[in-house]
Amino acid sequence: MDNETAGKMRGMIRRATLKNIKDNGQTQTASVEVADGVWRDDVEILQPYGFASHVPEDGALAVVLAVGSDEGDLVVLPVANPSKRLGKLSEGDVGLYGQHGDRVTISDGGTIELQAGESISVKVGGVTFVVSADGVDITGGHVKHNGKDIGDTHRHKDVVPGGGNSGVPV
Repeated sequence: MDNETAGKMRGMIRRATLKNIKDNGQTQTASVEVADGVWRDDVEILQPYGFASHVPEDGALAVVLAVGSDEGDLVVLPVANPSKRLGKLSEGDVGLYGQHGDRVTISDGGTIELQAGESISVKVGGVTFVVSADGVDITGGHVKHNGKDIGDTHRHKDVVPGGGNSGVPV
């Protein structure tokens, strides 16, 4: 094998450091260090369908492919940041995580756990459900328990004036 062919083969797949990650268009791009001190700008980062992330640049690593051995046509495979990775998963578990400890863990045993540093917000149509350290806030819609309205417009039956107890919600 001649030197030119060997060099092209070595350059087809490489591990690279990333910086200048941009997530402002149809594709995400980054500057990629393809050799010591040699950078390529605006290289496309491929991401799996249905999942998007913007990795913290401090420690961002990826595998870079030269498509068709053309170092002018580089793509970055999904990016890793080992220092931020969610670890200690059991076999069969799946995790989605952010850099500050927020995470969704789907366990092999059938449990889904959400953990957030500030709050968890669920929005459906005009209803917002927020869980925070202060409690639970629901905006819009209604709140029912076993088919009974327990929201801000609920009524009780058998209301007794004074200190007595009322009946259950209607």
